[in-house]
Amino acid sequence: MTLKHSSIALGVVAALFGTTDVKADEFEKSADVIVVSGSRVEQKLSDVAGSVSVVTEQALEQEVSIDLASAFRYQTGITTQGSAGNAQAITVRGIGGNRVVYIKDGRRLNDAYEGGQGLLIGRGYLDLEGVRQIEVAKGAASSLYGSDALGGIVVIATKSPSDYLADAASYAHLSAGYHGASDEQSLSGVFAKRLGEHAASVQLTRRDGGQTQNYDETLPEADYTSTAAVLKGELTLGAQSSLLTTLDYYTQETEQVLAAQSHETKEENDSLSVSVLYNSSAATTLYDNLEAQVYFSDYEQRSDQTRAGADRSGPYVDTNDYRFEQQIVGTRLVLDKQLNVGDVAHQLVYGADFDQYDTQRPRYKSRRNLQGTLVKDHEPQKAFPGADTRLIGLFVQDNVTLLPDTLSVNAGLRLDSYQMDPKQSALYTDGVFEKIDATALSPKLGVVYSLSQNLSLVGQYARGFKIPPHDQAYQSHGVEPFYQIIPNSDLDPEYSDSIELGLKGNFDSSQFSVAVFHSTFDDFIANQLVRTEPTFIPNVSKQVFQYQNIEEVKIKGVEANLTLWLNDQLAIDSGLTYLHGKNSQTDDYIESLSPLNGFVKARYESEQWSLTTALRAASHMDKVPSDAAIKTAGWATVDVFADYQWHSWQLNVGVFNLLDKEYVNYERVAGSAADTSLSQYTMPGRYLAAKVKITF
Repeated sequence: MTLKHSSIALGVVAALFGTTDVKADEFEKSADVIVVSGSRVEQKLSDVAGSVSVVTEQALEQEVSIDLASAFRYQTGITTQGSAGNAQAITVRGIGGNRVVYIKDGRRLNDAYEGGQGLLIGRGYLDLEGVRQIEVAKGAASSLYGSDALGGIVVIATKSPSDYLADAASYAHLSAGYHGASDEQSLSGVFAKRLGEHAASVQLTRRDGGQTQNYDETLPEADYTSTAAVLKGELTLGAQSSLLTTLDYYTQETEQVLAAQSHETKEENDSLSVSVLYNSSAATTLYDNLEAQVYFSDYEQRSDQTRAGADRSGPYVDTNDYRFEQQIVGTRLVLDKQLNVGDVAHQLVYGADFDQYDTQRPRYKSRRNLQGTLVKDHEPQKAFPGADTRLIGLFVQDNVTLLPDTLSVNAGLRLDSYQMDPKQSALYTDGVFEKIDATALSPKLGVVYSLSQNLSLVGQYARGFKIPPHDQAYQSHGVEPFYQIIPNSDLDPEYSDSIELGLKGNFDSSQFSVAVFHSTFDDFIANQLVRTEPTFIPNVSKQVFQYQNIEEVKIKGVEANLTLWLNDQLAIDSGLTYLHGKNSQTDDYIESLSPLNGFVKARYESEQWSLTTALRAASHMDKVPSDAAIKTAGWATVDVFADYQWHSWQLNVGVFNLLDKEYVNYERVAGSAADTSLSQYTMPGRYLAAKVKITF
């Protein structure tokens, strides 16, 4: 089948079928899936007015996923950047970076800084082993989660001791895996045990791999090793209350040697978080259920680089010590209360969040000349001075059942206050760094109207906002005499207004959803060229950049999805995404868009084994910011994966890019110059992934 015919077939199938926007078990209906991203309390996915994609533990195992990129292969409206061993980022309907907030087990994950092409450095270093479910709420979610939920939220939940144990007194499993794209080998183990009325679990994972290669396998070699540990304890305080303590640790070391003693890089990413979560279902006048959490997280990235160079004084060797450090202290309180006012049922969800960030990015340089003389000794270098950021939010949402089984409305409102103070540093006396202090009000209104027992109309309006991040407001560095980035403490927060209308169907042998959405982003922050200056080099001018607010960006699109159960063993799943977005000020396309893309999966499942064949495809991309920007060709790939269970053994295996197709994801090169060589950005060719697990 040619690429053209593959793309046409995919479009026809997806347009006719649609899909469900859920990946629990491949056969599970959306009505059976429970999410928390829609209200911050548990509710059925079918009752959520906005679009939510769900990836569960079963899907992660079936698709042999090891990172965010592999976890979201078959999702509408979601693309990823980065790969195993590297920083990773999720883009939701054309909006990514720090405009999507990440929540893991109730706590915010560390912030990050811009690394180019929409990728955030410092974020995405996490392990998927032990993850119970990942939810991605698409569109603004600031009414519940505050700043950074401008384009969506990613909610990651890991398994608790009770999830492992069920009704058993103890539980254990060992697993070993291999992933050919990065030549990764992994070993993981879990042990959980009941201790009277209490329970505890420990999960350990070790991974060793290398640089994810391009199609020609010509990228420089880089090796990584990671260790993850999650310890949890469940304490039963009474018949209706409990305490969950969590220690979550992750460390990864990456090493690359291109030329010994002249071009070496060693990078370490370490994160440690401790949280205590109190749950109570002892109903009072104020609440039926209460969740209170306090947590602390400490993240540090350190990059030690050896670089040889030369200047007017001759050859030299630099040793660079670059770091990104962030500590977060946070608390959250979530309460819900069921109320009946006449014939109208209300579920009130309300609470408060507090997060305090301490962010630093120290950079140091040492230099020795060819004779070995120390010219610079651990001298501080400019980047941005770091900041102390405080976020306080109060929220309330009312889930109202106006007509039982027919009409429900959810209305939410959140008030946020934030303050960001730049840290004082002698390096930045020539810069202008001022405190940024403001408030934001974020409303939401959603409606679910049942046309029949099987068909529902849904609609939602939501407002989002994002505070100016520290790296964009306070960044002050450059490479003389070529470019300089100057700070801008006058940045305004970004705001978004998102509208979504959809139709959902849930039948005995099929389910589908179609969503049309439109989002307007005001005061969008982008890096702008503000002036050029002459330099001492003939015909070379220094470019001066600054992050500035641009007036407006608009994104609209369509997602169409469906699952068909042909019989008890065979199902077909498909999805299609179309995006269109422009800078209203310049009428140029924005570079974070994705081309028309989608997937079709066919799955056969028996009592002990299953087999899935999946087709993924994207059309050519010509909706680019300007004629000088790169365009990409369309592509289609085929994946095949299977699982087999025998007693306490489970085997998952997959062959990805089965036809060994050479292709480039547009998201990897978006915004690059038109003459950019695509070879280094191609995706891996055919590779194998496998995992075996034994449960005790």
